[in-house]
Amino acid sequence: MVSCKKAETKKTEIIEEKTTTEIKIEENIGEERFVENDSLAFAFQSELEKFTFKNPMFKSASKPYQNHHDKTVIDTIKTLTYDKTELEFYKAANWEHIIGGIIKNPEIEFFDSIKIGIKKETLENILKTQIATDLVTLGNLEQTSLFTFQFENGILKSIKFQGYFD
Repeated sequence: MVSCKKAETKKTEIIEEKTTTEIKIEENIGEERFVENDSLAFAFQSELEKFTFKNPMFKSASKPYQNHHDKTVIDTIKTLTYDKTELEFYKAANWEHIIGGIIKNPEIEFFDSIKIGIKKETLENILKTQIATDLVTLGNLEQTSLFTFQFENGILKSIKFQGYFD
């Protein structure tokens, strides 16, 4: 019986730890606003790619990446950097797409007015929604294209992009 009681005590401790974790997750959700808009997320991604491809300001570094669908094919991961900004692209034989990165420089502008230093109201007008938090994520339904905007004192400080590639 003593060993059974110890097992019960351990179960109770695990449940308490889960409860604490669940509370922390709920608190974090309250601090971030998620806006689901497939067409706008796609447009942001497309505009960011266009800006990056046509702009010579970026330094480029490439490394080989073995295609996980066809082990005989070697694709490329390209990293483009400019000052405090870093963007990663996946390049196959016939296409290239952004897969992630962080923007921290006001010189990187897309969608006519998205850039570091804009006021929260500017993004609210584009998203057509009120933003009460300092962290807002725009994404598509599947969450395969996510833009996270971080504000400090109502001013955009960074944009993080998380994409998906298969």
